Amino acid sequence: MGVSETAVIIAAAGSSHRMGAGLPKQYRIVEALPVLIKTVKAFCHCGKFAQIIIAAPPGDTDYVSSLLAEYGVEGCAVTAGGATRPESVMNALALVDARYVMVHDGARPFVSAEIIGRVQQALDKGAKAVIPCVRPKNTIRTADATLDRSALYEVQTPQGFETEVLRKAYDKAFAEGFTATDEAGVTEHYGIRTQIVEGSYDNIKITTPDDLPKEAEPVRTGFGYDVHRLVSGRPLMIGCVHVPYEKGLLGHSDADVLSHALADALLGAAALGDIGQHFPDSSAETEGMPGRVLLAKTAELLKEAGFTIINADATLVAERPKVAAYKPAMQQAVAEALGVEASQIGIKATTEEGLGITGSGEAMAAYAAANIIKTR
Repeated sequence: MGVSETAVIIAAAGSSHRMGAGLPKQYRIVEALPVLIKTVKAFCHCGKFAQIIIAAPPGDTDYVSSLLAEYGVEGCAVTAGGATRPESVMNALALVDARYVMVHDGARPFVSAEIIGRVQQALDKGAKAVIPCVRPKNTIRTADATLDRSALYEVQTPQGFETEVLRKAYDKAFAEGFTATDEAGVTEHYGIRTQIVEGSYDNIKITTPDDLPKEAEPVRTGFGYDVHRLVSGRPLMIGCVHVPYEKGLLGHSDADVLSHALADALLGAAALGDIGQHFPDSSAETEGMPGRVLLAKTAELLKEAGFTIINADATLVAERPKVAAYKPAMQQAVAEALGVEASQIGIKATTEEGLGITGSGEAMAAYAAANIIKTR
């Protein structure tokens, strides 16, 4: 026994009126797949079922067939659903030619192989009706009283049945005008005992926009580089900190090479240009501008564009002076200027072993990288 003796009905003919405007929920994209395709693939990955039958909205059967082909899903039948869930399931049930049948919500794309396996195992052991459930996490009540949560379950799908048991129960229900919210409600009404197996809190049904997973924004990375010549008669500002030395960095601003590299990395990550664009050396406003002010203004530009800083890392390239003792102060000062925690800022220093303009002591350079994320 096993899935080879089991048909699967995917009930996906709902109108999605609670989802609001836009695409019906079964066609929304979740984790790069339409919800319906992700749902069907969950069953395809569990082995070869006897049948997989999709009950689609009556006008969408061709569209659903094209979706299956587009995403490489083979071996599924598509039939028109009805105006209600029972009608859709009955339409699909008419095509079932297998000992067992599972009925699953087309909008439960996160069903796991473990849940499907538990339902199948219970059917193989003789259960006539099987439903996966989880215990409610919240207190449940009526208008008049709090209910005993320990005696309650939240019902999920797939619900499994002996095919003839479900078919006969639905035949009677339609003849008598009885309705229920799920298949187990129908079979129980006609005296069939339901076996409960463990579901999962991840096996959610997408019903409203709030049920859609919030897709994480990609992290954006920027790179910055700056170099300034060392000259006499200028204070040496590195990472928003004054470092005592016989020379300082030459520039229109305070020439804080580390802060400039960091600002360029942040602006680059946000695709907002560079410091030359925002803080030109032809502007009187930027003359003598401290690195902490430049960083603060850069952080404001990112905030206005809807970005949040994750972290930034900078490396100073200089032969002299030694700056190890000043790195904690630089880390704190840069963090304060950017409005982040010091733990989000990395400050390092290295030499070039006497090579090039930094190695000769003619200049200082800095490299920086920054990670940001779009938050609004």
